[in-house]
Formats: sequence, C-alpha cells, structure tokens
Amino acid sequence: MPVHVFVDETKSRGLLMAAARCQADDVAVNRKALRGLLLPGQERLHFNHERDPQRRKIVRLISEFRLTVDIYQADRDNAVSRHRCLAAIVRDNAATAERLVVERDESTFEKDGKALNAATYRFGCHGQLRWELLMPKEDPLLWVPDAVAWCWRRGGEWRRLVRPFSEVRDL
Repeated sequence: MPVHVFVDETKSRGLLMAAARCQADDVAVNRKALRGLLLPGQERLHFNHERDPQRRKIVRLISEFRLTVDIYQADRDNAVSRHRCLAAIVRDNAATAERLVVERDESTFEKDGKALNAATYRFGCHGQLRWELLMPKEDPLLWVPDAVAWCWRRGGEWRRLVRPFSEVRDL
C-alpha cells in the first residue's frame, strides 16, 4: 500500500524534522477529522499557538490515525542539517511513498526543492516519488508533524503522548 509523507520541523535547540507516514487510503478521512478540530476563525492548527486542552485533543485524534511519525534530529539548524534530514526522509520512504509534502519555508524554498530533487535521484525514486512544498493551510496533514515535532521537542508528558506512534531515525 503506497503512503503519503508529511513533513514539518521545529528549529528550537537544533533541527528536528518529523515525517508523518499515512496510508494513501487514509489521507482523505484523516484530513476531514483534522479540519473538524478547527476553532471558529482558524485556517489551520498550529500547535505552538494552541492551548493545552486543545493540544491534548489534537494528539488524541492523531493517536487514533493509522500512521507513524519518523523523527530526524540534528544538533544545528543550518542548511547542511536540513538537507541531511530531507535526504534521510527520502531514503527511508523511497520504496513505499508516492507523495512527499514538506511544509513550505520561504527562506529555504529553493534549496529545499534542489535537495529533494537530488535525493530522489540518489535513492532511485525520481519520477515515482512526487514531492511538494506547501503552506500548512493547504494540507491539514501537515498539522500532524507540526504537533509531533512540538511534543517531541517539549519532552516530558508531551513526548510520552506521541511516543507510541513515533520513532527516532538515523540521518
């Protein structure tokens, strides 16, 4: 079964990228469920701006999804670390993913595109793995890695909540 991968990062204390792997058949239903958590006036969920009760509600919902979130960590938030993380995500998903969506960061947009293109060639999935750089309001499944990255970096209770469906991966 092909998967879609959704990637976001946190740049606090180094670089941490979270890559949520979702079965292609579950994408539409998971998007709908996430949109159902939007409060009036919200275009998207952004974990950093949510209150703790809403954060818990979001994590509870995500934990019900059939997905796994891979965690990639680097000591520094710089271009080399970012490209290593993106390459590792492509490497780990080259055989099963048909789509890779990375949250668009205007400051790294061009370099991210080049890094993803190079990685698809390097890992033999160019032409099979479609990748996109999208704004978070364009795909609700980008809210999943946003939430998990925040929880993982926060540690303690928050990390315990996401640990059952998260795994640290090597760069």
